[in-house]
Amino acid sequence: MNTEITSRTSIRLVRDGAGPRRFAKTLGQARRVLGFFWRGMVRRARRAPKTLVLLESSALGDRRFAAVVQFERQRFLIGSSPSSVSLLARLPDADPGPKIEEGGSAPGGGKQ
Repeated sequence: MNTEITSRTSIRLVRDGAGPRRFAKTLGQARRVLGFFWRGMVRRARRAPKTLVLLESSALGDRRFAAVVQFERQRFLIGSSPSSVSLLARLPDADPGPKIEEGGSAPGGGKQ
């Protein structure tokens, strides 16, 4: 008996033209949802790279640690305990990396 009701209902929907309209509405909603996620992914991909990086950390016991943190090119040695964070030293700035010459390779980099 359930099949009769289902088949009659689907026949009535197709006859009334509600089937194609409902399908188009569902397709439009799916398109909007996918567009929302796509825009979010593109926005995340365009974000600027992180400028604050934890380079290294070392546990000292008793919930204390020392860490080297880099912000842009500046590097810092910090210490942390359960109740405070302290700047221990400002380290030399990080090297920007090898400069590329006009020939397309880094200095001393492979051309002999």
